[in-house]
Amino acid sequence: MKRIALTFALGMLASTAAAQPADKKPAPAPVPAPAPVPAPPLAPPPLHASAILRLAHEIAQGMGPIPAGAIVVASAVASDIPAPKADELAVRIAAQVAGRLGLAKAHPQPAALAVARGVSGRAASLVYLQVEIVKGELRVTADLYPVVSNGWERLRNPVPGPRAHAFAMAPLDAEVRGFLAPVMLEQATLHKIKHDEGEVLAIGCGDLDGDGGLELVLVTRSRVAVAKVRAGKLVVQRAAAWSTIASRAPVPMRDPLASVLVSPRGHRGEILIGTTDRGGVALDGTLVARRQLTGLPVPGGEGEACASPSPELGAYDGNVVPCDLPVAPKAPAGAGAAKAAPPKVSEPLPLFIPPVPRYDAIATLDAIARDGAVAHVVAVREPNGRMHIRRQDLGVPRPIEVVLDGTGAQVALVDLDLDGSPELVTTSDGPDDGIVVSSFAKGAVTARLRFPAKEPVRALGVCPPEERGVPGIVAVVGNEVWLVR
Repeated sequence: MKRIALTFALGMLASTAAAQPADKKPAPAPVPAPAPVPAPPLAPPPLHASAILRLAHEIAQGMGPIPAGAIVVASAVASDIPAPKADELAVRIAAQVAGRLGLAKAHPQPAALAVARGVSGRAASLVYLQVEIVKGELRVTADLYPVVSNGWERLRNPVPGPRAHAFAMAPLDAEVRGFLAPVMLEQATLHKIKHDEGEVLAIGCGDLDGDGGLELVLVTRSRVAVAKVRAGKLVVQRAAAWSTIASRAPVPMRDPLASVLVSPRGHRGEILIGTTDRGGVALDGTLVARRQLTGLPVPGGEGEACASPSPELGAYDGNVVPCDLPVAPKAPAGAGAAKAAPPKVSEPLPLFIPPVPRYDAIATLDAIARDGAVAHVVAVREPNGRMHIRRQDLGVPRPIEVVLDGTGAQVALVDLDLDGSPELVTTSDGPDDGIVVSSFAKGAVTARLRFPAKEPVRALGVCPPEERGVPGIVAVVGNEVWLVR
Protein backbone atom coordinates (compact mmCIF):
# COMPACT_ATOMS: atom_id res chain seq x y z
CA MET A 1 0.00 0.00 0.00
CA LYS A 2 2.83 2.44 0.74
CA ARG A 3 4.39 1.74 -2.67
CA ILE A 4 1.07 2.44 -4.41
CA ALA A 5 0.59 5.76 -2.53
CA LEU A 6 4.08 6.93 -3.37
CA THR A 7 3.64 6.05 -7.06
CA PHE A 8 0.33 7.97 -7.14
CA ALA A 9 1.90 11.07 -5.57
CA LEU A 10 4.80 11.10 -7.98
CA GLY A 11 2.41 10.78 -10.86
CA MET A 12 0.36 13.73 -9.70
CA LEU A 13 3.48 15.90 -9.45
CA ALA A 14 4.58 14.92 -12.94
CA SER A 15 1.17 15.66 -14.46
CA THR A 16 1.04 19.06 -12.75
CA ALA A 17 4.45 20.01 -14.10
CA ALA A 18 3.49 18.89 -17.59
CA ALA A 19 0.31 21.01 -17.49
CA GLN A 20 2.30 24.25 -16.94
CA PRO A 21 3.58 26.17 -20.00
CA ALA A 22 7.18 25.41 -20.80
CA ASP A 23 8.18 29.11 -21.06
CA LYS A 24 6.65 30.33 -17.76
CA LYS A 25 9.32 31.93 -15.50
CA PRO A 26 9.27 31.87 -11.73
CA ALA A 27 7.72 34.92 -10.02
CA PRO A 28 10.28 37.71 -9.42
CA ALA A 29 11.45 38.35 -5.88
CA PRO A 30 9.70 41.28 -4.17
CA VAL A 31 11.53 44.61 -4.50
CA PRO A 32 12.55 45.95 -1.09
CA ALA A 33 11.07 49.30 -0.06
CA PRO A 34 13.46 52.21 -0.57
CA ALA A 35 15.31 53.35 2.52
CA PRO A 36 14.01 56.60 4.00
CA VAL A 37 15.88 59.65 2.73
CA PRO A 38 17.55 61.53 5.61
CA ALA A 39 16.21 65.01 6.25
CA PRO A 40 18.44 67.88 5.09
CA PRO A 41 20.45 69.64 7.79
CA LEU A 42 18.51 72.23 9.72
CA ALA A 43 19.12 75.85 8.74
CA PRO A 44 20.30 78.06 11.60
CA PRO A 45 17.69 80.39 13.08
CA PRO A 46 17.88 84.04 12.04
CA LEU A 47 20.23 86.05 14.24
CA HIS A 48 18.68 89.46 13.59
CA ALA A 49 15.17 88.71 14.81
CA SER A 50 13.05 88.95 17.94
CA ALA A 51 13.01 86.17 20.54
CA ILE A 52 9.54 84.95 19.55
CA LEU A 53 10.44 84.82 15.86
CA ARG A 54 13.66 82.91 16.53
CA LEU A 55 11.87 80.44 18.81
CA ALA A 56 9.14 79.81 16.24
CA HIS A 57 11.78 79.28 13.57
CA GLU A 58 13.75 76.80 15.69
CA ILE A 59 10.63 74.88 16.74
CA ALA A 60 9.44 74.55 13.15
CA GLN A 61 12.87 73.40 12.02
CA GLY A 62 13.22 70.95 14.88
CA MET A 63 9.79 69.36 14.43
CA GLY A 64 10.42 68.40 10.82
CA PRO A 65 7.54 67.70 8.37
CA ILE A 66 4.11 68.19 9.92
CA PRO A 67 0.89 66.88 8.31
CA ALA A 68 -1.21 69.63 6.77
CA GLY A 69 -4.13 70.71 8.92
CA ALA A 70 -2.35 70.49 12.28
CA ILE A 71 -3.51 72.57 15.23
CA VAL A 72 -1.05 74.36 17.53
CA VAL A 73 -2.02 74.82 21.17
CA ALA A 74 0.15 76.53 23.80
CA SER A 75 0.08 75.92 27.51
CA ALA A 76 -0.40 78.64 30.08
CA VAL A 77 2.92 80.43 30.67
CA ALA A 78 4.83 79.30 33.74
CA SER A 79 6.89 82.34 34.77
CA ASP A 80 9.23 83.16 37.64
CA ILE A 81 8.40 86.88 37.24
CA PRO A 82 4.98 88.58 37.15
CA ALA A 83 3.31 88.18 33.74
CA PRO A 84 -0.03 90.03 33.62
CA LYS A 85 -0.49 89.31 29.89
CA ALA A 86 0.76 85.74 29.93
CA ASP A 87 -2.20 84.31 27.99
CA GLU A 88 -1.67 86.80 25.17
CA LEU A 89 2.00 85.82 25.05
CA ALA A 90 1.11 82.12 24.77
CA VAL A 91 -1.30 82.80 21.91
CA ARG A 92 1.29 84.97 20.12
CA ILE A 93 3.85 82.17 20.29
CA ALA A 94 1.34 79.57 19.06
CA ALA A 95 0.41 81.79 16.12
CA GLN A 96 4.05 82.31 15.14
CA VAL A 97 4.79 78.58 15.34
CA ALA A 98 1.68 77.73 13.30
CA GLY A 99 2.70 80.25 10.66
CA ARG A 100 6.10 78.61 10.25
CA LEU A 101 4.76 75.07 10.19
CA GLY A 102 2.86 75.81 6.99
CA LEU A 103 -0.75 74.58 6.75
CA ALA A 104 -1.44 74.77 10.49
CA LYS A 105 -3.66 76.92 12.66
CA ALA A 106 -3.28 78.19 16.21
CA HIS A 107 -5.82 77.72 18.98
CA PRO A 108 -7.04 81.14 20.24
CA GLN A 109 -6.33 80.50 23.92
CA PRO A 110 -3.87 78.53 26.05
CA ALA A 111 -4.94 75.13 27.36
CA ALA A 112 -3.66 72.11 29.26
CA LEU A 113 -2.63 69.06 27.25
CA ALA A 114 -5.77 67.11 28.11
CA VAL A 115 -7.94 70.00 26.93
CA ALA A 116 -5.79 70.44 23.82
CA ARG A 117 -6.38 66.79 22.89
CA GLY A 118 -10.09 67.44 23.13
CA VAL A 119 -10.13 70.61 21.02
CA SER A 120 -7.95 69.03 18.33
CA GLY A 121 -11.14 67.40 16.96
CA ARG A 122 -10.65 66.45 13.34
CA ALA A 123 -7.26 68.10 12.95
CA ALA A 124 -4.55 66.09 11.26
CA SER A 125 -2.34 66.29 14.36
CA LEU A 126 -1.73 68.31 17.52
CA VAL A 127 1.37 70.41 18.17
CA TYR A 128 1.45 71.20 21.87
CA LEU A 129 3.74 73.95 23.21
CA GLN A 130 4.83 74.18 26.82
CA VAL A 131 5.88 77.79 27.49
CA GLU A 132 7.89 79.00 30.45
CA ILE A 133 10.00 81.98 31.50
CA VAL A 134 12.94 81.04 33.71
CA LYS A 135 15.95 83.15 34.73
CA GLY A 136 15.50 85.72 32.00
CA GLU A 137 14.88 83.22 29.19
CA LEU A 138 11.78 82.33 27.20
CA ARG A 139 11.71 78.54 26.75
CA VAL A 140 9.36 76.55 24.52
CA THR A 141 9.05 72.75 24.39
CA ALA A 142 7.03 71.36 21.45
CA ASP A 143 5.57 67.86 20.98
CA LEU A 144 3.66 66.44 18.01
CA TYR A 145 0.74 64.18 18.96
CA PRO A 146 -1.45 62.15 16.60
CA VAL A 147 -5.16 62.90 16.75
CA VAL A 148 -7.20 59.74 17.42
CA SER A 149 -10.61 60.08 15.77
CA ASN A 150 -11.47 56.39 15.26
CA GLY A 151 -13.49 54.94 18.15
CA TRP A 152 -11.66 51.62 18.23
CA GLU A 153 -8.27 53.32 18.15
CA ARG A 154 -9.38 55.61 20.96
CA LEU A 155 -10.31 52.60 23.09
CA ARG A 156 -7.03 50.82 22.33
CA ASN A 157 -4.74 53.84 22.85
CA PRO A 158 -6.66 56.83 24.23
CA VAL A 159 -3.53 58.88 25.04
CA PRO A 160 -0.89 58.29 22.32
CA GLY A 161 2.63 59.51 22.93
CA PRO A 162 4.39 62.24 20.92
CA ARG A 163 5.78 61.49 17.46
CA ALA A 164 8.22 64.43 17.29
CA HIS A 165 9.87 66.78 19.78
CA ALA A 166 11.67 70.13 19.71
CA PHE A 167 12.99 72.67 22.19
CA ALA A 168 14.14 76.27 21.86
CA MET A 169 15.05 79.14 24.16
CA ALA A 170 16.03 82.80 23.83
CA PRO A 171 16.77 85.71 26.19
CA LEU A 172 13.88 88.04 26.91
CA ASP A 173 13.58 91.13 24.72
CA ALA A 174 11.27 94.13 24.52
CA GLU A 175 8.56 92.23 22.61
CA VAL A 176 8.33 89.54 25.28
CA ARG A 177 8.72 92.08 28.07
CA GLY A 178 5.60 93.86 26.79
CA PHE A 179 3.55 90.93 28.15
CA LEU A 180 5.30 91.03 31.54
CA ALA A 181 5.47 93.51 34.39
CA PRO A 182 7.34 96.68 33.32
CA VAL A 183 10.83 97.50 34.58
CA MET A 184 11.66 100.87 36.11
CA LEU A 185 15.15 101.90 34.96
CA GLU A 186 15.57 104.36 37.82
CA GLN A 187 15.21 101.46 40.30
CA ALA A 188 18.47 99.85 39.13
CA THR A 189 20.84 98.99 41.96
CA LEU A 190 24.64 98.80 42.17
CA HIS A 191 26.60 95.92 43.76
CA LYS A 192 30.37 96.05 44.29
CA ILE A 193 32.66 93.02 44.54
CA LYS A 194 36.45 92.91 45.09
CA HIS A 195 38.72 91.25 42.52
CA ASP A 196 42.43 90.35 42.48
CA GLU A 197 43.09 90.26 38.72
CA GLY A 198 45.16 93.43 38.56
CA GLU A 199 44.68 95.80 35.62
CA VAL A 200 41.70 94.43 33.70
CA LEU A 201 41.45 95.30 30.00
CA ALA A 202 38.00 93.83 29.25
CA ILE A 203 35.16 92.03 30.99
CA GLY A 204 32.38 89.84 29.60
CA CYS A 205 29.32 88.17 31.05
CA GLY A 206 27.24 85.17 29.98
CA ASP A 207 26.11 81.62 30.71
CA LEU A 208 29.18 79.69 29.61
CA ASP A 209 28.34 76.22 30.93
CA GLY A 210 24.57 76.29 30.32
CA ASP A 211 23.63 75.85 33.99
CA GLY A 212 21.39 78.93 34.07
CA GLY A 213 23.90 81.05 36.02
CA LEU A 214 26.17 83.72 34.62
CA GLU A 215 29.96 83.64 34.47
CA LEU A 216 32.29 86.63 34.30
CA VAL A 217 35.38 86.56 32.08
CA LEU A 218 38.13 89.01 33.01
CA VAL A 219 40.95 89.77 30.57
CA THR A 220 44.32 91.19 31.59
CA ARG A 221 47.61 91.43 29.67
CA SER A 222 48.84 88.25 31.38
CA ARG A 223 45.85 85.93 31.60
CA VAL A 224 42.15 85.16 31.09
CA ALA A 225 40.05 84.22 34.13
CA VAL A 226 36.53 82.75 34.40
CA ALA A 227 34.77 83.62 37.65
CA LYS A 228 31.40 83.52 39.38
CA VAL A 229 29.88 85.70 42.04
CA ARG A 230 29.17 83.59 45.14
CA ALA A 231 28.01 85.02 48.48
CA GLY A 232 29.10 88.50 47.45
CA LYS A 233 32.60 87.38 46.44
CA LEU A 234 34.28 86.88 43.07
CA VAL A 235 35.45 83.26 42.88
CA VAL A 236 37.84 82.41 40.02
CA GLN A 237 36.94 78.95 38.70
CA ARG A 238 39.70 78.60 36.11
CA ALA A 239 42.33 80.75 34.43
CA ALA A 240 44.84 80.44 31.61
CA ALA A 241 47.95 82.46 30.78
CA TRP A 242 47.94 84.23 27.43
CA SER A 243 51.15 82.40 26.56
CA THR A 244 49.12 79.15 26.41
CA ILE A 245 46.35 80.70 24.30
CA ALA A 246 47.95 82.78 21.54
CA SER A 247 51.33 84.07 20.44
CA ARG A 248 52.29 87.68 20.93
CA ALA A 249 51.44 90.16 18.18
CA PRO A 250 54.43 91.44 16.15
CA VAL A 251 53.55 95.07 16.87
CA PRO A 252 51.47 95.46 20.04
CA MET A 253 49.90 98.78 21.02
CA ARG A 254 51.34 100.87 23.81
CA ASP A 255 47.83 101.29 25.29
CA PRO A 256 46.19 97.93 24.53
CA LEU A 257 42.61 97.47 23.37
CA ALA A 258 40.63 94.36 24.29
CA SER A 259 37.15 92.87 24.08
CA VAL A 260 35.40 89.66 25.10
CA LEU A 261 32.07 87.95 24.41
CA VAL A 262 30.86 85.10 26.62
CA SER A 263 28.71 82.39 24.99
CA PRO A 264 27.12 84.68 22.38
CA ARG A 265 24.14 83.52 20.36
CA GLY A 266 25.37 81.24 17.60
CA HIS A 267 28.54 80.36 19.57
CA ARG A 268 27.11 78.82 22.73
CA GLY A 269 29.71 77.61 25.20
CA GLU A 270 32.53 79.63 23.62
CA ILE A 271 34.48 82.71 24.63
CA LEU A 272 35.36 85.07 21.79
CA ILE A 273 38.21 87.21 22.96
CA GLY A 274 40.87 89.53 21.61
CA THR A 275 43.58 91.99 22.59
CA THR A 276 45.95 94.06 20.52
CA ASP A 277 48.75 92.14 22.29
CA ARG A 278 47.56 88.74 21.00
CA GLY A 279 44.90 89.19 18.31
CA GLY A 280 41.47 87.58 18.29
CA VAL A 281 40.77 83.96 19.20
CA ALA A 282 37.80 81.72 20.06
CA LEU A 283 38.15 79.62 23.23
CA ASP A 284 36.09 76.74 24.55
CA GLY A 285 34.83 76.61 28.13
CA THR A 286 38.15 75.20 29.34
CA LEU A 287 40.07 78.18 27.88
CA VAL A 288 41.62 76.16 25.07
CA ALA A 289 42.01 77.99 21.76
CA ARG A 290 39.82 76.64 18.97
CA ARG A 291 40.27 79.03 16.06
CA GLN A 292 41.70 82.40 15.13
CA LEU A 293 39.51 85.44 14.49
CA THR A 294 39.94 88.19 11.91
CA GLY A 295 40.15 90.84 14.62
CA LEU A 296 38.79 91.77 18.04
CA PRO A 297 35.13 90.76 18.59
CA VAL A 298 32.70 93.68 18.69
CA PRO A 299 30.58 93.77 21.89
CA GLY A 300 26.97 93.10 21.00
CA GLY A 301 27.88 91.56 17.64
CA GLU A 302 26.88 88.03 18.76
CA GLY A 303 30.31 86.72 17.82
CA GLU A 304 29.85 87.48 14.13
CA ALA A 305 31.45 90.95 13.96
CA CYS A 306 35.11 91.83 14.45
CA ALA A 307 37.03 95.12 14.27
CA SER A 308 40.61 95.47 13.03
CA PRO A 309 43.07 97.41 15.21
CA SER A 310 45.93 99.41 13.70
CA PRO A 311 49.09 99.66 15.87
CA GLU A 312 50.29 102.66 13.85
CA LEU A 313 47.09 104.58 14.58
CA GLY A 314 46.59 103.30 18.11
CA ALA A 315 42.92 102.62 17.32
CA TYR A 316 40.58 100.47 15.26
CA ASP A 317 40.68 101.22 11.58
CA GLY A 318 38.13 100.58 8.85
CA ASN A 319 35.03 98.48 8.48
CA VAL A 320 33.63 95.79 10.74
CA VAL A 321 34.11 92.36 9.15
CA PRO A 322 33.01 88.76 9.91
CA CYS A 323 35.03 87.13 12.69
CA ASP A 324 35.56 83.88 10.78
CA LEU A 325 38.68 83.82 8.63
CA PRO A 326 38.02 83.54 4.87
CA VAL A 327 38.51 80.04 3.47
CA ALA A 328 41.02 79.71 0.64
CA PRO A 329 39.66 78.05 -2.54
CA LYS A 330 40.83 74.51 -3.26
CA ALA A 331 43.92 74.16 -5.44
CA PRO A 332 43.22 72.76 -8.94
CA ALA A 333 43.78 69.03 -9.38
CA GLY A 334 45.87 67.55 -12.17
CA ALA A 335 49.42 67.01 -13.27
CA GLY A 336 50.37 70.67 -13.16
CA ALA A 337 48.72 71.36 -9.81
CA ALA A 338 52.00 71.05 -7.90
CA LYS A 339 53.61 73.84 -9.93
CA ALA A 340 50.62 76.18 -9.70
CA ALA A 341 50.76 79.16 -7.35
CA PRO A 342 48.86 78.70 -4.06
CA PRO A 343 45.33 80.13 -4.15
CA LYS A 344 44.91 83.55 -2.60
CA VAL A 345 42.58 84.14 0.33
CA SER A 346 40.09 86.89 -0.44
CA GLU A 347 39.62 89.83 1.87
CA PRO A 348 36.52 89.54 4.12
CA LEU A 349 33.54 91.59 3.01
CA PRO A 350 32.41 94.24 5.52
CA LEU A 351 29.42 93.50 7.73
CA PHE A 352 28.78 97.20 8.20
CA ILE A 353 30.57 100.53 7.89
CA PRO A 354 31.04 102.40 11.22
CA PRO A 355 30.02 106.07 11.42
CA VAL A 356 33.72 107.06 11.40
CA PRO A 357 36.69 105.12 10.00
CA ARG A 358 38.95 105.48 13.08
CA TYR A 359 37.75 104.70 16.63
CA ASP A 360 39.08 103.34 19.92
CA ALA A 361 35.80 101.89 21.28
CA ILE A 362 32.84 100.25 19.58
CA ALA A 363 29.59 98.50 20.54
CA THR A 364 26.58 97.34 18.59
CA LEU A 365 23.08 96.09 19.35
CA ASP A 366 20.09 94.63 17.53
CA ALA A 367 17.38 96.63 19.29
CA ILE A 368 14.02 94.82 19.39
CA ALA A 369 10.91 97.00 19.59
CA ARG A 370 7.66 96.07 21.35
CA ASP A 371 6.19 94.94 18.02
CA GLY A 372 9.19 92.74 17.22
CA ALA A 373 10.74 95.14 14.70
CA VAL A 374 14.54 95.18 14.58
CA ALA A 375 16.89 98.18 14.44
CA HIS A 376 20.68 98.00 14.15
CA VAL A 377 22.39 100.40 16.56
CA VAL A 378 26.14 101.07 16.62
CA ALA A 379 28.20 103.42 18.80
CA VAL A 380 31.85 104.28 18.17
CA ARG A 381 34.17 106.69 19.97
CA GLU A 382 36.85 108.67 18.23
CA PRO A 383 40.20 108.94 20.04
CA ASN A 384 39.39 112.61 20.75
CA GLY A 385 36.40 111.62 22.92
CA ARG A 386 33.62 112.26 20.40
CA MET A 387 30.93 109.56 20.40
CA HIS A 388 28.90 108.73 17.28
CA ILE A 389 25.64 106.78 17.65
CA ARG A 390 23.71 105.53 14.63
CA ARG A 391 20.37 103.73 14.48
CA GLN A 392 19.21 102.02 11.28
CA ASP A 393 15.68 100.61 11.36
CA LEU A 394 15.05 97.79 8.92
CA GLY A 395 13.03 99.04 5.99
CA VAL A 396 13.83 102.71 6.70
CA PRO A 397 16.22 104.25 4.11
CA ARG A 398 17.87 106.92 6.28
CA PRO A 399 19.51 106.19 9.64
CA ILE A 400 19.34 108.39 12.73
CA GLU A 401 22.74 109.70 13.88
CA VAL A 402 23.73 111.59 17.03
CA VAL A 403 27.14 112.94 18.07
CA LEU A 404 28.20 113.46 21.72
CA ASP A 405 31.34 115.24 22.90
CA GLY A 406 33.45 114.49 25.96
CA THR A 407 32.75 110.78 26.54
CA GLY A 408 35.12 108.29 28.16
CA ALA A 409 36.95 105.40 26.54
CA GLN A 410 34.38 102.70 27.46
CA VAL A 411 31.05 102.12 25.69
CA ALA A 412 28.27 99.55 25.73
CA LEU A 413 24.79 99.27 24.21
CA VAL A 414 21.90 97.47 25.93
CA ASP A 415 18.14 97.78 26.33
CA LEU A 416 18.43 97.80 30.10
CA ASP A 417 14.69 98.08 30.89
CA LEU A 418 13.52 96.17 27.76
CA ASP A 419 11.18 98.94 26.66
CA GLY A 420 12.33 98.92 23.03
CA SER A 421 14.64 101.95 23.31
CA PRO A 422 18.34 101.10 23.73
CA GLU A 423 20.54 102.53 26.45
CA LEU A 424 23.99 103.96 25.73
CA VAL A 425 26.41 103.23 28.57
CA THR A 426 29.55 105.38 28.66
CA THR A 427 32.20 106.54 31.07
CA SER A 428 33.19 110.10 31.89
CA ASP A 429 36.05 111.92 30.17
CA GLY A 430 37.85 113.82 32.89
CA PRO A 431 39.32 113.54 36.38
CA ASP A 432 36.01 112.41 37.91
CA ASP A 433 35.14 109.11 36.23
CA GLY A 434 31.87 107.23 36.46
CA ILE A 435 29.24 105.27 34.55
CA VAL A 436 26.52 107.16 32.70
CA VAL A 437 23.41 105.37 31.40
CA SER A 438 21.44 107.27 28.73
CA SER A 439 18.39 106.32 26.67
CA PHE A 440 18.59 106.73 22.90
CA ALA A 441 15.07 107.41 21.63
CA LYS A 442 13.51 109.64 18.97
CA GLY A 443 16.91 110.89 17.84
CA ALA A 444 17.92 112.17 21.29
CA VAL A 445 20.23 110.86 24.00
CA THR A 446 18.87 111.47 27.51
CA ALA A 447 20.89 110.69 30.66
CA ARG A 448 18.95 108.46 33.06
CA LEU A 449 21.45 107.05 35.58
CA ARG A 450 24.86 108.09 36.86
CA PHE A 451 27.22 106.13 39.11
CA PRO A 452 30.27 108.21 40.17
CA ALA A 453 33.58 106.39 40.56
CA LYS A 454 36.59 107.39 42.64
CA GLU A 455 38.89 105.31 40.41
CA PRO A 456 38.96 104.98 36.60
CA VAL A 457 36.47 102.64 34.93
CA ARG A 458 38.72 100.12 33.14
CA ALA A 459 36.14 97.98 31.36
CA LEU A 460 32.43 97.77 30.58
CA GLY A 461 30.26 94.81 29.61
CA VAL A 462 26.66 93.67 29.37
CA CYS A 463 25.04 90.71 31.13
CA PRO A 464 22.07 88.94 29.48
CA PRO A 465 18.73 88.80 31.32
CA GLU A 466 18.81 86.70 34.47
CA GLU A 467 17.65 88.15 37.77
CA ARG A 468 14.10 89.59 37.45
CA GLY A 469 14.33 88.91 33.72
CA VAL A 470 16.31 92.05 32.84
CA PRO A 471 19.82 92.61 31.43
CA GLY A 472 22.61 94.09 33.52
CA ILE A 473 25.81 96.11 33.27
CA VAL A 474 29.15 94.86 34.53
CA ALA A 475 32.17 97.14 34.97
CA VAL A 476 35.67 97.04 36.41
CA VAL A 477 36.48 100.04 38.60
CA GLY A 478 39.91 99.81 40.21
CA ASN A 479 40.01 96.58 42.20
CA GLU A 480 36.21 96.19 42.18
CA VAL A 481 33.67 94.62 39.85
CA TRP A 482 30.44 96.61 39.66
CA LEU A 483 27.12 94.95 38.79
CA VAL A 484 24.17 97.19 37.85
CA ARG A 485 20.68 95.70 37.51
